[in-house]
Amino acid sequence: MPASHSTLRLRLAALLLGLVAFDVIAVLTAYILAHIAYGLLPMFGLPTGASFWIRGFHLVPLRPVVLAGTPLVLALQFLFGYRVTLREATGGPDLPEASEPETARERFTAIKRERTAAQLRERVGRLAQTVDMATPDVTVIDSATPNSYAASRPGERTLFVTTALVDQLVDAELDAVLAHELAHLKNGDSFVMTAAAFLPIVSARATRSLRTTLETSVFTHWFFDGETSRNAVSAAYFHLPLVAFALVAIPFTAALYLASTACYRLLSSVREYAADAGGAAICGSPAALASALETLAEDRRPDTDIRTAETGVRELCVVPYAIADETPAPPEGRAERIAHRWHTVTERLLPGSHPDVDDRIAALQERQSALDRRS
Repeated sequence: MPASHSTLRLRLAALLLGLVAFDVIAVLTAYILAHIAYGLLPMFGLPTGASFWIRGFHLVPLRPVVLAGTPLVLALQFLFGYRVTLREATGGPDLPEASEPETARERFTAIKRERTAAQLRERVGRLAQTVDMATPDVTVIDSATPNSYAASRPGERTLFVTTALVDQLVDAELDAVLAHELAHLKNGDSFVMTAAAFLPIVSARATRSLRTTLETSVFTHWFFDGETSRNAVSAAYFHLPLVAFALVAIPFTAALYLASTACYRLLSSVREYAADAGGAAICGSPAALASALETLAEDRRPDTDIRTAETGVRELCVVPYAIADETPAPPEGRAERIAHRWHTVTERLLPGSHPDVDDRIAALQERQSALDRRS
């Protein structure tokens, strides 16, 4: 049975509260890092930094910063979370159709992808009519990973499907997966989760940028087996405060990544059972969605795959696989080994982004049995 309107409103409210919770953590992190950065100004010969560091927490109270900063971060998530999520999926600022194909093979792939997208739009439109909702845009990603996800923000709703998903599923299974994604859009959690992806992605990128600063610094590159550039050497005096800031800031950005990702994945896990139930109601066949999940589960990725530690689009997908085809190279050098160990440890510490596929299949099979008994 589809969830009632009151239940959906309660679920959406809970998702929003979770989103606001780690927005507060982001504001606290920015507040502390701003004081640290200003406190490092004496390294440039500016004495004001030290006095601000001593009195700064009193001059700029925390409460008004949190009250003003949290809505600002929330607005940034809703404005830019959608675009950041798309870039994370496609590996660049443009959608797959936006890049101009250069070779004959690329042109053929682009034509095939657009034909597939047109066929999927018909399917999605038919399914959307059954629940009286607007048909979202459909984009096909050329990938050997069978997966799908929905992303949205006010005025924009897009359903992404990989070519491997279309190739591997039969019609009934494909309809069931598309219905699952429509349920995410119908419930409103796709909009919240798209915005929620903003902080984990940005904090991960910030941590990587700070690590790169240390890898290329004339002061710390020896530890990471890195190389320095002539520009870094000539700017050593100005580079020292950046290195000091990176050393202090990395624990904060890493903690923000862990906190926001933990909330993000918990939200992702909570929403899947409701989307499975809603998708089964839309397509009319819990068994078809269970069969689709069984097919996709056969493509399980290894737990040690470094791609599975990347946060962003994976949490939005119907199954928790990264939409990427390249095989990661073995880590070389101390910096890459440290990054690989970080991904491994955080993946063990963080909660799962999806319920176990077998549990989802069992719930759908039970729903199908209940339907069969009533018929």
